[in-house]
Amino acid sequence: MTPHLWRIFLWQVVRDVRRHPLLAALNVFSVALGIAVYLAIQIANQAANHSFAATVDFVAGKAQLEVRGEVDENLWPQLAHADGVTAATGIVEGIATLPDFPGDYLRIVGVDLFSGERFRTFSPRTDSATWNLESWLGQSGVVALPEEFARTHHLKPGDHFRVTANGEIREFTLLTTIDTSASPMTNPRFALMDIGWVQELFGRPGKLSAVQLLLEHPDHAAEVAARLNAMLPADLRAEPPQQRSFQLQHMVSAFQLNLTALSMVSLLVGVFLIYNTIAAAVIRRRREIGILRCLGATRLEIRTLFLGEACFFGLLGIVAGSIGGIALAQVLSGAVARTITSLYVLSSIDRAWPSAAQIVIAATYGLAAVLVGAWLPASEAAEVDPVAALSLGDRMERAESRHARWSWLAPVCLLVAGAAAWLALRGGPPVLAFVGAFFVLVCSALLSPAATRLAGKSGAALTLRLDIAWKMAAQNLTRFAHRNAMTVAALSAAIAMLTGLTVMIFSFRQSVTAWIDHGIVADLLIAPAANEQVGRWAYMPDKAIDWIKARPEVLAIDTIREQPVQVKAGESAELGPAVLLTIGGEFRHNLHFRGGDDDAKAARVFGGDSVAVTESFSRRYGVGEGGHITLLTPHGAAEFPIAGVYADYSRDQGVVLMERRNFNRLWDEPGVHTLAVFLRPGASAESMANAFRAQFSREGEFAVYSNRELRGRVLAIFEQTFAITAVLRTVALLVAITGVYLSVLTLVAEREREIGTLRALGASRGQIQRLLMTESGAVGLVAALLGLAAGAALALILTNVVNPAFFGWTFDLAVPWRALLVTPIWMAAAAALAAWHPAWKAVQRNIAIAVREE
Repeated sequence: MTPHLWRIFLWQVVRDVRRHPLLAALNVFSVALGIAVYLAIQIANQAANHSFAATVDFVAGKAQLEVRGEVDENLWPQLAHADGVTAATGIVEGIATLPDFPGDYLRIVGVDLFSGERFRTFSPRTDSATWNLESWLGQSGVVALPEEFARTHHLKPGDHFRVTANGEIREFTLLTTIDTSASPMTNPRFALMDIGWVQELFGRPGKLSAVQLLLEHPDHAAEVAARLNAMLPADLRAEPPQQRSFQLQHMVSAFQLNLTALSMVSLLVGVFLIYNTIAAAVIRRRREIGILRCLGATRLEIRTLFLGEACFFGLLGIVAGSIGGIALAQVLSGAVARTITSLYVLSSIDRAWPSAAQIVIAATYGLAAVLVGAWLPASEAAEVDPVAALSLGDRMERAESRHARWSWLAPVCLLVAGAAAWLALRGGPPVLAFVGAFFVLVCSALLSPAATRLAGKSGAALTLRLDIAWKMAAQNLTRFAHRNAMTVAALSAAIAMLTGLTVMIFSFRQSVTAWIDHGIVADLLIAPAANEQVGRWAYMPDKAIDWIKARPEVLAIDTIREQPVQVKAGESAELGPAVLLTIGGEFRHNLHFRGGDDDAKAARVFGGDSVAVTESFSRRYGVGEGGHITLLTPHGAAEFPIAGVYADYSRDQGVVLMERRNFNRLWDEPGVHTLAVFLRPGASAESMANAFRAQFSREGEFAVYSNRELRGRVLAIFEQTFAITAVLRTVALLVAITGVYLSVLTLVAEREREIGTLRALGASRGQIQRLLMTESGAVGLVAALLGLAAGAALALILTNVVNPAFFGWTFDLAVPWRALLVTPIWMAAAAALAAWHPAWKAVQRNIAIAVREE
């Protein structure tokens, strides 16, 4: 920017900010809103990734290879003496909850102090005055905790606290602490304990969670892993620990991509808001533009002036949005972590802070949105004829908006959206689903000029016999379509997002409700309470199972167990992760198979050697009914025919359902995670639940749900999973208010002489205010109708393309008619109310000055 242009910039922009501080604040807010939502979701996603990646890195330590799974401890010395291995150590992991600190948990890691010294990045403080090796090795319940965790819960060496593991409350003693300051991203919710005591605590005698290895030549890790895999049982593999971190990240990538795509809508809407703000500036300073052009300013300099103004507000918005995004991330991170824990893997986010790269990317997107939104009004300013700008007369722009000529592109965008969605469902990249959604929003934006003009002409015909204010408001929709259309575009995009999300969530909820009604048939479900908080880690104690079986009111019990498994399926020759769900009991007519014939398919699963798979598994691995899958078991690879594909909305990584007898043939793992209890006719579920709690769960060690309570719990988890979309709905409302306010400010500035003339001819202030508010209400109504139409198309993509492509879920489209039908009403009312202040300011203008000043 040249010196003289810089002086003009300060004269024009800075002075204007001082004269119109509220408008300047709205300019900044337009950018800050989009930046804050986008950045907050990126921060929450990255924090979740760091959370479980740091946990993997902590447990893996300095190991170069790792054998993870249900590892027989006899493999430990064999692996330690394998060719190319210089050291090996075993670990045992488990999760325990803390009844003294409700809602918190500890990942308890059993380590061997002697063989594991070379592996660990953290160790107990052996120089502490309370350290005692004899107590560490010989006393049950002795642990070392991170200093941060101990400080948070006011624990010091020698203090006692309680944990709940496998449905039993145990007392632990803090022997010493661990310094984790060298790795600030590590989740402090872990405890180190002697490996033997952890095996006893979680009922895993002779079993390890992993064996970690150091290699003689780390560069040859692949060759060593191949040799080790030849000697390992079929269900175990040696691989770098980073591979597990990558697999976990890959599992949640689809969920995080959905959040990112939805957050980008806020930036898209910001483009329209920026257009309105710069357009308002052009109208307010039309006379100054004419003077500058007469004094020799070039069109390029005028364009640069307004683009610079947009960038000025954009930079302030980026700063404000970055601060707001960090604050919003603290709210969103909890919802993201709870959703990831419910659907994928235990995750806890304590430090949701942005990286420099995230802020730079968000700033780049924000500036791009600013420049795109400001380009057209800046170009209009550059093309202003200086003579016309300085002449007396109406200040309103008389040139027909070029936007009307873009309507013919709308069908093209709709075809592109349909093609992208079709390709996403036919094996193309799933991200094409979001390409389709984007072009739906572009299509609605391109249709906004035509929709505004059509509404104006229709409204003028319908209001012939009504008050003159109504008729003028309808006519002004057409007269000022080039301004109103951009407001309609911004509002319709926000309404489309709101409508699409509302329909998608409502459809999903209806399908989940039907799934619950069909699938939950037990009178009671009982499981260790820790499993609700931290996933399937704790097993039901044998004594509790035996007690339930002996009760006279119990007709039958089914056992449920979940565990990760490696599978080969379809045309893929590579192993992939899935969840193996093992059911012990009879078919209860609670599985709904795609294609019908539920009883025959279930009979093959519960009475034969077949398995069933979920829709998400079928889509991910490209195999369905009549196909075969291979599971890696301790006794080698086992092939199973697939009896059918059933609906399941509990997780998206894919589930294989197997009857317990088949599981027992191949796995020597007796534990179960959940009991489904069926009572005899006339027996009281509440009485049975109370008797169990009195016997085993006095302090909440077990979660005991009746049929009705469990249904409510599942729906509560569903609401929790979609809680984050409430933020995006709030964005839609904020956009509506801001967009209308800016639009009315622009129109008031453009029509100042016209308003003065009406006042001079006898129109009262109330009539002028009613006219402007009616116009704004009409703009809101048009935007709502166009947004509902675009939202319907967006809902089809979200429901029938995004969810199947990314998650493998299919559900029937259901429409919340009541919520959608009231949308035009509240949108028109909100738009009219948002126009009250600028309309009030318009009528305060001196009539003589408004008519004379040019």
